Amino acid sequence: MTDTASRPDAQTSIPDRPSLEGLEEKWDGVWSEQQLYAFDEDTTRDQVFSVDTPPPTASGSLHIGHVFGYSQADMIVRYQRMRGKNCFYPLGWDDNGLPTERRAQNYYGVRCDPSLPYDPDFTPP
Repeated sequence: MTDTASRPDAQTSIPDRPSLEGLEEKWDGVWSEQQLYAFDEDTTRDQVFSVDTPPPTASGSLHIGHVFGYSQADMIVRYQRMRGKNCFYPLGWDDNGLPTERRAQNYYGVRCDPSLPYDPDFTPP
């Protein structure tokens, strides 16, 4: 038979809903203090695990396949970090790339000429 007097009352110890207030600040502080996600540039090459991912899409909208691909890479990086590797995993989004450039060119009826040299004193008309 189980001694119920030594167990905490389930009605008072487990809330109906979890409290998420302050969790991000708490763990961000812990991870920053431990420098968990800081990359140590002095690490030897054999102790570095690096993932270089291209922007998710240059020709269309994000879809579930992007989530799948990034989830795989994220899981592998987390595993390597737990094994003691110094992980370099830059993640970025290309929100001002080719599709944006093409839309602006079509909207304004202009095309750039990449053969022109850079002019630091250029002032747009």
